[in-house]
Amino acid sequence: MFEAVLSGLRDGVLVIKPVGDIIYANPAAAEIFSVSLPDLIGKRLLEAIRLTELSDLVDEVKANQRPHEREIKVFYPGEKSLLASVNPIKNEVGAELGLAVVLRDISEMKHLENLRSEFVANVSHELKTPLTAIRSYAETLLNGALSDKGHNAEFVRKIEKHAENLTTLIDDLLEVSQLEAKRGLGEFVPVNLFRVAERAAETLSEKARKKKIELSGDCADKELTAAGVEDHIYRAVLNLIDNALNYTDSGGKVTVTCGRTGDGVQITVSDTGIGISKEHLPRLFERFYRIDKARSRDLGGTGLGLAIVKHVMNIHNGSVSVKSEEGKGSKFTLVFPG
Repeated sequence: MFEAVLSGLRDGVLVIKPVGDIIYANPAAAEIFSVSLPDLIGKRLLEAIRLTELSDLVDEVKANQRPHEREIKVFYPGEKSLLASVNPIKNEVGAELGLAVVLRDISEMKHLENLRSEFVANVSHELKTPLTAIRSYAETLLNGALSDKGHNAEFVRKIEKHAENLTTLIDDLLEVSQLEAKRGLGEFVPVNLFRVAERAAETLSEKARKKKIELSGDCADKELTAAGVEDHIYRAVLNLIDNALNYTDSGGKVTVTCGRTGDGVQITVSDTGIGISKEHLPRLFERFYRIDKARSRDLGGTGLGLAIVKHVMNIHNGSVSVKSEEGKGSKFTLVFPG
């Protein structure tokens, strides 16, 4: 029964004799180091695993006869973070029987911690940029420019623009937070994708006209539906069209299509814009990831638009994909379960 319990644990467990040989290893321990159980049993720790940090920890506990734990990095066969706990095993009279080593894979937890730290750093930076500009223009006005009729209105307009960007950023941050936590999503109902696409295109039609970009739609099935929250689906489509318009030059074309695909339904936004190089594609849906930071900020982008799209598709059990080639445009596709 004891072995059955240990075999079912997700944490790796090793039992080491006082002389240093491994006398027990559960399947999880073998999996962590990508070795077979026979390659562990009967061998010394450093011979079987070749992880100096773990061997040093075991030697330290053996010498002091006190439990200890340490975070250890593993780089082969893949990079992992392990929390290694080593405890002495003694009998009723206190005689040493060996050591128990418990190995917990904390790679995902460390990854989430890093993401959280990066997110805080990114938010701080993104908030600081408009706030610094607002403060700078306000100080300029207070230091005499307020009475400069040739420039005071321009400075006030710049303050207004940065304040609007700041408001948009905060709104997007709140939306990302709600989507991640799945709070206040609303009830899933049949959503007409044709009407959603039409509504999003109509909202951005004036922007397309000003940029002299042809914005068109091609949805033959006007009754195409998907289960979901209409406002969130609308926001995802709106973000994709807005993104396409931002990165398409005058005279270009943005096309919104919808239809059935396999067991699902889809909305596609294609453009003839500047395109995206291959190295950017894997990170495109990360929060605050920008390909062209200067252009994005000039256009009032928060760096959260595509992250919102990804979260919207996640809560709808769907997917978002992108195909793009630098200089030849991009194609984003939202797929919903049928």
